Amino acid sequence: MRVRNSPASDLERTWDRVLERVAERVSMEDLHQLIRPLRPTAVTPAQFQLEAPNRLVLHCINDRYLPAIHASVAAVLGPRQVVIQLPLRSQGELFPDTGRRRAERRARPLHGTLNPKYTFANFVVGASNQFAHAASKAVASQPGGHYNPLFIYGGVGLGKTHLVSAIGHQILERNELARVAYLSTEVFMNDLISSLRRDRMGEFKERFRRVDVLILDDVQFLAGRERTQEEFFHTFNALYDQRRLIVLTSDKVPKDIHGLEERLRNRFEWGLIADIQPPDVETRVAIIEKKAEMEGIPLPNEVALFLGSELASNVRELEGSLTRLGAHASLARRPITVEFAREVLQTVLKPRVPSVSFDAIVDAVCTHFSLRPIDLRSKRRSRNVVVPRQLAMYLCRRLMSASFPHIGELFGRDHSTVIHATAVTERRIKEDAAFQATLERLERSLREH
Repeated sequence: MRVRNSPASDLERTWDRVLERVAERVSMEDLHQLIRPLRPTAVTPAQFQLEAPNRLVLHCINDRYLPAIHASVAAVLGPRQVVIQLPLRSQGELFPDTGRRRAERRARPLHGTLNPKYTFANFVVGASNQFAHAASKAVASQPGGHYNPLFIYGGVGLGKTHLVSAIGHQILERNELARVAYLSTEVFMNDLISSLRRDRMGEFKERFRRVDVLILDDVQFLAGRERTQEEFFHTFNALYDQRRLIVLTSDKVPKDIHGLEERLRNRFEWGLIADIQPPDVETRVAIIEKKAEMEGIPLPNEVALFLGSELASNVRELEGSLTRLGAHASLARRPITVEFAREVLQTVLKPRVPSVSFDAIVDAVCTHFSLRPIDLRSKRRSRNVVVPRQLAMYLCRRLMSASFPHIGELFGRDHSTVIHATAVTERRIKEDAAFQATLERLERSLREH
C-alpha cells in the first residue's frame, strides 16, 4: 500500500531545498546558527511563511538575511512574499512590547510610519551629536517657530532618521491631532509620479500642503529630478509661509548637493543646519549598552567596552552587530563574553594590526616630549604630562589592540580614564593639525621598528 506524504513533510522538504539555495549566499555558521532554526509553517501561491524562535532572531533575520531567503524561495517556488513571524505564545519574549503598543495607540502620522523605538528617550547623546539633538528638541517643542527649516546632515547610519522621527513623536505626544507627514524623498517622488500619471495633482498638492509638520528624509535624492524639485519648491513655500515645521535630512550640506536648484539650496539654508559626526568610543559604548537594555540582552560591561572599541563608528552597524550577537547567544544558550563576541563577529571586527610593545610606545612618546617613563605613570596633571599620557594611551589602543582595563593597569589608572583619554585624543586629532602630524610621525616610527 502506498503511503502519501503528509503536508508537513512536503513543507519540510521544500524548506530544505530553500536552505540549499541560502547556503550559496551566506556563511555556513550563519546558516546553521540563525537561519536553520526558522520553522516553515505554510506555503501559499503568494507567501512562504516562517516562524522564528524568538524576537532577537526575528530582528536579526529581517535586518541581514531576508533578501537571501527571499531570493532562495523565489528560486525554488517562484516569486513569493516571505513572512517571518513569532509563535503566538512568544510574543513577549526577549523584547518587551508594551512600549510599542502604547506608541501604536498614539495618533499616527498622515504619511509614512514613525518607528516607535526612535524617540528622544532612546537617543544616546554624545559630543558627536549633541548639537543636532538640542536643535531637534527645540523645534519639537515649538514647531514652526525658530530654526525652520531644520536641516540635519551626516553619514549613513549615524542617527539622522532617529532624531527626525523623535521630533514627530514628541509633537504627536503634545498634540494628537497634529498632522505630521514623515516620508523619504523616494516616496515623495514616487507619489508625485503616480499623481501625474493619474491626473490627480490637485490631491497631491492638498495632501502635502495642509500638514503641520513635513519630515523629508534623504533630500540629496532630489538632485537632478527637475519636476520633483519644482513641486517640492512650491510645497516648501506653502508650508513655510504658514509657519509649518519643515525637517530635512541629507548625507551632505545643501551647498554640496550637486544637481540641486539654487532656489531650493537657498531655502534649505534659511533655518538651522546641524551635523551628526561618527560617535566617539564613549558614545559607542553608551549606545551599545542602551540598545542591550532595550532589547533585554544580558551584556557584561567588558563586552560593551570591547564592542565599542572594536566595531565601526556607524551606529546602525553597532546595533546590528549587537542584535546578531544576542541572537547567536540565545540560540546557542551561551553567556555573552568577549571571546564569544570575537567568535561571532569576526567578519565585522576591525582587522588586527601588528602588535607594538607597551615599552616601545612609552619610549617613543617620552623621547618626543622630553619626559621620563615614570612621568607617564605618575599622578602629575600638568598639561605637559597629561597630553603625552593621553596620546600614549591612544597609541596603546591603536597599535596594541589592548583592552581599556589592561591599558589602565599599565598606566595605573582605571578603564574610564583610558576611555576619556582616547576620546580626547580623537577630538584633538581632528582639531589640531600639528598634533595630528605628531601622532602620524610617532605611529609611523613605531610600525617601522
